[in-house]
Amino acid sequence: MRRRLAWSVVAVLAAVAAGAEEPAQALARGKLEADLGHHAVAAEAFASVAGASQATAPERWEALVRLGVARRDADDAKGSVDAFEEALRTHGKDPDALRFLLQALGSALPGKERWDEVWNQVVVGVDRRVPERPRVSVAWPGIPFGLCPCSGAPVDLDLADADIQDVFRLFADTSGLNVVVHPGTMGRVTYRAKRVPWDEVLERILAPNGFAARIDGNVVEIGPPQKLGGELSFSAAAITLDIGRPANLGEKRPFTGAPISFDYQDKDLVETLREVAAHAHASVEVPEGVTGRVFFKLDEVPWDQAFDLLVRLNGLTWTRTGDVIRIEPPRRAPFR
Repeated sequence: MRRRLAWSVVAVLAAVAAGAEEPAQALARGKLEADLGHHAVAAEAFASVAGASQATAPERWEALVRLGVARRDADDAKGSVDAFEEALRTHGKDPDALRFLLQALGSALPGKERWDEVWNQVVVGVDRRVPERPRVSVAWPGIPFGLCPCSGAPVDLDLADADIQDVFRLFADTSGLNVVVHPGTMGRVTYRAKRVPWDEVLERILAPNGFAARIDGNVVEIGPPQKLGGELSFSAAAITLDIGRPANLGEKRPFTGAPISFDYQDKDLVETLREVAAHAHASVEVPEGVTGRVFFKLDEVPWDQAFDLLVRLNGLTWTRTGDVIRIEPPRRAPFR
């Protein structure tokens, strides 16, 4: 009788073990529940995988990140950040885990070549100064944060390894602004946005690729941060669960000239500078050796702002004394 009872207990335990959910099955179930909007049930499934000894490392970090998303969707900011932070602490040195985490945090991602170059320089931080509403921030190497007023019209965007030059053209068409791109501003991006201000989207797309934007009047200038003019103040580029507002980037040259429009395609640089300066009845002194061609279109931009852009995009600087504008020699050969 005892032996029969013992075998019965073993049989019951075996049945329980056989019916236990494997990590892969729990992950699949959690994703389905999340898609159905059952955030608490999804979170329970993901938590079980994150704590399962038999789960693989990829299964655990995916479960932790998805747990953070499920808790965030359930308006549990603290629980969400706890899960994200645990994923970072235990798996942050795995580039695949970090990439998955950054996507969950709403960050855009660069193309593979750029990602391989910078992924281990990305800094993810947690601000717990407000315990019930902690915030997660993502800082990309060398990028200042503070250009975006984040007040533009909301847009939906779904980019998969897209050329950022195509994105710039899209923004120029949809914003109605003058989009000016510095030479050499290239890269690829993966990013999905839903009802996010267009200027915030632009900032998120640029940062992973090492670029920034400055909005001045009806001009959006895009390029390496050190080339955007003014005295840039550098700080972490923050992408937060409740997006904070950016800091000031410093002083810019004031532009007060009369607005002009032009569309130059393969025009001589020096001739163009003199033509633009003529709107203020100013003469231009250009040092020997300054050459270049201009492919540039602007609509209703102050003449001195247009002049400044033409100068800086060619690696030059300028000063004005009375009606005389002096072009300073470039530190490097102008872009042609």
